[in-house]
Amino acid sequence: MTEPHRWRLLGQASDGYSGAEARSLLVRRLDWGTQETLFEDGRGRLLSVVTNGERARVALVDGPGAPGEHLADPQGEGVSGGYLSSRGRVDTYPDGETVPFPLACRAVEYFIEHDAWPRDVMVASASE
Repeated sequence: MTEPHRWRLLGQASDGYSGAEARSLLVRRLDWGTQETLFEDGRGRLLSVVTNGERARVALVDGPGAPGEHLADPQGEGVSGGYLSSRGRVDTYPDGETVPFPLACRAVEYFIEHDAWPRDVMVASASE
């Protein structure tokens, strides 16, 4: 039986990543100039992280067409740009819909290990 919280890079056949491995991968990919990382699990869920190097948009979708959620920063003010997707599009997000990159990495690590967000992060639904 496969562990339900083993996430792998979207489209890749692998045993997946532990939380610590995923956290390290996010940092390494940013060092390599890759700002977007897409994970998937065996149940059809997608976990995306796109960063501009300082902040990150972290979103979880339960499957195609399903509502999603994202990490939010109630203290975030203004907007930040420079979020480069793997499709070459550069997005801008309100800072309230993103979190500092180190927090994003820690939250992804925790989520992969526990299948839940850490208690100290705010999660907003896609409809908010």
